[in-house]
Amino acid sequence: MRHLSRSLVLAAVLAGVLLSASAASAGHENDPRTRNLHPMGDTDDSRPIVTFEEAFFTDLAFWGKTAYQGTWDGGFRTINIAPKGNLKVLAEVECGVEQGDVGVYGDLVFRSVDFPVAATTVAGTCEGPPLFDSGGFEGIQIFEVDDPRQASADDLIAAVPTDCGSHTHTVVPDPANNRVLIYVANAYTGPIYSEDPVWGHQCSNPHNKFQIVEVPLDAPEDAEVIADVSLGLAEEGHHASCHDIGVLMNGDTQLALCAAGQAVLFDISDPADPVLVRDFGLEGIEPWHSAAFSWDGSVAVMGWEPGGGVAPECEASDPDDFKSIFFFDTASGDLLGKWTLPRPQSELENCTIHNYNVVPTAKRDVLTVGNYQAGTWVVEFTNPASPRTVAWSDPPPIPCCTSPFLPLSLGGAWGSYWYNGFIYETNITEGLNVFRLSSSVTAGARKMPFLNPQTQIGPVG
Repeated sequence: MRHLSRSLVLAAVLAGVLLSASAASAGHENDPRTRNLHPMGDTDDSRPIVTFEEAFFTDLAFWGKTAYQGTWDGGFRTINIAPKGNLKVLAEVECGVEQGDVGVYGDLVFRSVDFPVAATTVAGTCEGPPLFDSGGFEGIQIFEVDDPRQASADDLIAAVPTDCGSHTHTVVPDPANNRVLIYVANAYTGPIYSEDPVWGHQCSNPHNKFQIVEVPLDAPEDAEVIADVSLGLAEEGHHASCHDIGVLMNGDTQLALCAAGQAVLFDISDPADPVLVRDFGLEGIEPWHSAAFSWDGSVAVMGWEPGGGVAPECEASDPDDFKSIFFFDTASGDLLGKWTLPRPQSELENCTIHNYNVVPTAKRDVLTVGNYQAGTWVVEFTNPASPRTVAWSDPPPIPCCTSPFLPLSLGGAWGSYWYNGFIYETNITEGLNVFRLSSSVTAGARKMPFLNPQTQIGPVG
């Protein structure tokens, strides 16, 4: 679900099925969990998913003491995280359709739109109805939020069309050139359409690229696509779109990793001109979903999403590869090891490995991971051949509904991210949950002024 399978989502929308009748209560104080992972607070939300036309919660980004939480069909919201456990929702912004992943840089908020909407103006991208078989706007919305307490759709200043839209995006700061670059990931192509007469973008197969949007910091309203970056995979028959793009900017180590049919590694010493280095992967796993690095860049961390995020793929009977994180040698592409979710989930729980980030410390390699209804997990992979579980919180299944589409209720941890001493779980139906970890594995973790979880910016040691 960062990232629901588009085909499954469309089936649900068109059928108008009821996917969830109720949501589990937030907080998790009484859930099964390890003693070293402490629930600190929550936003006390309950947004059950009915037809994929609600503003349920997606991904997360941070600037200072404010969290920006995306919503699927509705925009984003701002949350004061300064009191840690005592969170306060500041503003709700209603603007735009799926998928709603967000990024932030200063007072600029970026939002992914991954389905064409009937709009002819920037403002119209907030409320245009979806177009299921033709063009229309899809791409990156840009908001200038002067005050997170007063954020609204009026803050929308630009809409940048991108080919096949934006399923996710990765924020790549380039302060030397007074700009921010946005690496736009598409995940899927469709609906297929020729060049849109209003916006000028198109969608066709094979896509085989990601696009770069340049956002000038002194004139963000002039943002535009400046490059198409080839994945070099079309002739090999691989799924040639990035689902996520992980970026590492740590001293001389400047890398990007596209989660496509293969993991595709780029040198981004010039972030506006990525140079393809190599690709690697495992037979039987395609496409990849999520990508990150150890902070020294030596290990690539890859996850995938069998079942598209809406199926119960973490049952005891499921293959280990369905519920694992994989660690590759970045230099050779060789598999170094994998971590498999050790706690089986039920047939009532949508579950795969989903979104994660790497704790900013040079002492150990540690992941915080959100796995839908398997909850939040902490994994050390300092020795990637023998990764170990450090902590977890695994709530019981959300009370089930009766549905001809899915025999379960959709929900759980979309992503769980380490930020300045706490783990923030963006939860599909519950909003934002906060945990504190008691463990020496995160000793010395650096505090960051901001965080876009798919972008690792050093130094950390």
